[in-house]
Amino acid sequence: MKQLYTMKSFVNATPSDTDSLRILARQSEAFWGYNNPFLDTFDSTFNITSSFIRQNPVYLLREHAIPLAFWGLKPTGGSWELEYFYVAVQALGNGYGKCMWNHMTSWCQNHQTGPIQFVTSPQAAGFYEKMGAVQDGTVPSSIDGRMIPHFVYDISEFSHSIYKQKEIPL
Repeated sequence: MKQLYTMKSFVNATPSDTDSLRILARQSEAFWGYNNPFLDTFDSTFNITSSFIRQNPVYLLREHAIPLAFWGLKPTGGSWELEYFYVAVQALGNGYGKCMWNHMTSWCQNHQTGPIQFVTSPQAAGFYEKMGAVQDGTVPSSIDGRMIPHFVYDISEFSHSIYKQKEIPL
């Protein structure tokens, strides 16, 4: 596996990135086999918006001006939710997910967010478990009502990161 994170850095997303991030997220969902009605509902009810980008921390990784990965958090009632965490289909399997997780958890540690919560597709649950997140139950999907995993990650247990080893702006 390539260690791409040693050569790349994340930047703050801006509202002008919205369309390309929406496409990346939709294509990522489609990769897992979701049909067009699901994807249309995803686009209209959940996909990232320029308003979300203006109001919350959203970071992306580009290569040659093309977004390859992005994450976005939002504060919710005294805690934080990982709302978006997507890797472009063409970049899967190259370490971008781990790189992005390290960047996101470093940001959380630097901003003292405390534990973060999130839901995910069942297909991605194994990745989050490998990253140290703990599934604490299931909840109905806001898109189609099926039960999906709910995770918690305790930032205080975050003990190592490439971002502690190098001066990389968060």
